[in-house]
Amino acid sequence: MGRLPALLAMMLAIGGPSLAAQPPPLLDPDPPPALVRTASAPDDRVTIPISIDGKGPWPFVIDTGSQRTVIARDLAQQLALPPRANVTILSMTGRSQVGTVAVPRLAFGAGVIDDIEAPVLEGEHLGAAGLLGLDSLHAKRVILNFRSGHMEIAESGRRRKMSADPDTIVVEARRKRGQLILLDSQVNGMRVNIMLDTGTHYSIGNLALRDKLMRRKRAPEMLSATLTSVTGGTLTGEVARIRSVTMGRVNLTEVPVIFADASPFAELGMQDKPALLLGISALRVFDRVAIDFGRGKVDFLLPDASALTPTRLAANEPAAG
Repeated sequence: MGRLPALLAMMLAIGGPSLAAQPPPLLDPDPPPALVRTASAPDDRVTIPISIDGKGPWPFVIDTGSQRTVIARDLAQQLALPPRANVTILSMTGRSQVGTVAVPRLAFGAGVIDDIEAPVLEGEHLGAAGLLGLDSLHAKRVILNFRSGHMEIAESGRRRKMSADPDTIVVEARRKRGQLILLDSQVNGMRVNIMLDTGTHYSIGNLALRDKLMRRKRAPEMLSATLTSVTGGTLTGEVARIRSVTMGRVNLTEVPVIFADASPFAELGMQDKPALLLGISALRVFDRVAIDFGRGKVDFLLPDASALTPTRLAANEPAAG
């Protein structure tokens, strides 16, 4: 396989409790979804225009792997946001103590969230003005439309044409600390815990998955790589292409994965269980992906048959036993 970049900027899973225990009040009891355009940045992460206390907007990365909404230090200083307490955050490379600021009102489309306490990190490591994490996506449905280059954020359970499309495959998920862990998932025919992480470009596998692949003689050729987290820390790992990643009746092939002892796996109780954070580059093979945090379901809309690349996606196949 071709050599992948040795330095990959990977986003984080932020630790700590969610500050938004209940869905925020809405201006309209049944508002239309927020319709925004996905970013054309080289790393392919998805951004959304965010207004803060009526100012902006600024591009925030939609990060389903982050439990907390995060803001860049230069933007927090520009807005003179009042400081709050220090908190512990968990990045790919470990725990760090960082300060937080009070965000009085955060708005995206028709959605409004009041009184968020956001950790502050350096913008050069974030690669954006901030991260929109799970505390802001509670009870929301995030639809990533890669065909049109748009995305929507709506209330959980809102009916969509996508759900009735015969080319849509629905995968059930269970919740753990705000994350959705896909059920009936496999890597190279072995059962694995898979989470969707739109804040990462490449996918990240834990060492338990790497070791199990090696024991079963299903491990691909690996090269050394270095991860850089949003806190600026680094972590050495191994990068390879996984032959098959299966979620329900969907089978992705030749998926680039970095194997590393990343801290979020231990935080989620998965350090010793094969697990995979599936990044945005793997999701872009679909026409649309809808992540419904309230219902615990993920809808994958397959591309048109004429656009299907056999080496990247094989659909409607039964999972290997």
